[in-house]
This record gives sequence, C-alpha cells and structure tokens, in this order.
Amino acid sequence: MNPPVLRLSARARLWRSLAGAAFVAALLFTSAFGSNDDFPIGPMTQFAFSVKNDGGTIGSFWLEADTAEGRHVELSRDAVGTGMKRAEIEGQMDRIVHDPSLLQGIAEGQHRLHPGDPRLTRIYVVEEIKRLEHGKVVSTRRVNRVVWDVR
Repeated sequence: MNPPVLRLSARARLWRSLAGAAFVAALLFTSAFGSNDDFPIGPMTQFAFSVKNDGGTIGSFWLEADTAEGRHVELSRDAVGTGMKRAEIEGQMDRIVHDPSLLQGIAEGQHRLHPGDPRLTRIYVVEEIKRLEHGKVVSTRRVNRVVWDVR
C-alpha cells in the first residue's frame, strides 16, 4: 500500500519559484559585478581563467619565510601550516600588496599552530610566472611580490 501523494499548494509553489528566481538573480548579478568575497553565491574565480596559447602567462603564488634560526623555508600551502590556504592568499593578493601588514597574521597563525617551530622573521609572497607559446611553457621566472618583516 502506497502512502498518498502530497501536492504543494499554489502558495508553496509560488514561494519556491520566487526563492529559486531570487537565487539565480543573485548568482547572475554577483557573476557580473561581484568578487570572490561573494562566494558561495558569487564566483570563485581562482581557477576560472583562460590563457592565450601564444604569449599568455600563468601566475601562481605561495609563501616563503626566513626563520629565527636563519633558515629560508617554503610555508605550507594548506590551512594546517599557516591558517590560510594558497587559494586564500591568491584571492587576497590585491589587499596584501596594498597592506603588507596583513602578513603579520600569517606569522601569528603559524606560531599558534606550531608553537615548537622557530618564529618567522620575514615573510615573502612569491609569484611564479610561466609564459606560454603554442601551449607550452617557454620561460619561468619568480618574483617576490611582497616582503614583510614580522614584528
């Protein structure tokens, strides 16, 4: 014996239709005029780009640091190492370039997550730029985009 089929009332169908339309409208608006800060309703554009086969470039960022022990190290690219993922660093690059003191939070997060590790004394945001020709990498260069002396 099957239970009876329950149908939505006209009012419930209207409410669901309006909610769906509002969601789609918000998604279209933030796709056209928004930023990654609008995620999950807006775009997450860190991988949404195309590269010209001839003369296009691909840039990627990561963090490196000098430690109190005098070593130069590459910081973990996941949240377990510094409290931020690599994609978050890439998404915040404009802010970090304009205000390098934001990197102080990375040093504090790394120390909080790994209190036994040596303290960081300087943090570098490194960008690797690969240039393409005919779809193949023809040159690679590294640039320190931002350098911050940890307090």
